[in-house]
Amino acid sequence: MSGFSLLPRLLLCGSLMLGAATVNHTQAQSSTTAPTVDLKDGAYRRNGLVMRLQAGQASRLSAPMQFENGLTLRPDGIMVSKDGTRQLLGEGKALNMQGQIVNLRDDMKTAAAIERHDQQVTGATPTVVAMPTPNQTVGPEVVSELRRTEERLATLHQLTMLVDERTSSTGSTPAQKQALESRIQELQAKLKP
Repeated sequence: MSGFSLLPRLLLCGSLMLGAATVNHTQAQSSTTAPTVDLKDGAYRRNGLVMRLQAGQASRLSAPMQFENGLTLRPDGIMVSKDGTRQLLGEGKALNMQGQIVNLRDDMKTAAAIERHDQQVTGATPTVVAMPTPNQTVGPEVVSELRRTEERLATLHQLTMLVDERTSSTGSTPAQKQALESRIQELQAKLKP
């Protein structure tokens, strides 16, 4: 018998079979579900490694990467600006394709990923507002509602200014305070539906 005992041979065979089964399972999963892209293109640094993000896939940065603002990121994490200034990309930080330093966890998510997360957390669905095309006219009821909204906003603005004035007017006479209070109540009544 050779120098290998039976137990190490069995462990090696079991590991190989498990690895093959995992690869087959992963291939079967990837063929049935479309990949979701959760991160925007760019690069990031995590656990001391500099990774490139492209089409939602992360791979180790192996050559310098150029960004739109002229910044170059080297595989060792050193950023070199157009003027030659060097800086190490911080741990957990990312560079978007414009060359801006952002937080990997928050700022590199795609809009679709943010929307999916919002739906999971809040159960909310997106609000879609139909806008008229340039050649399409809006009805008189929409125009009327827009005018009412504009008037309400103007009234709210006046009310805000008066409330600010009331808050800051500590040396006013009682008559001035009463006039201000009357005007505030008048505007509040105007805003009631």
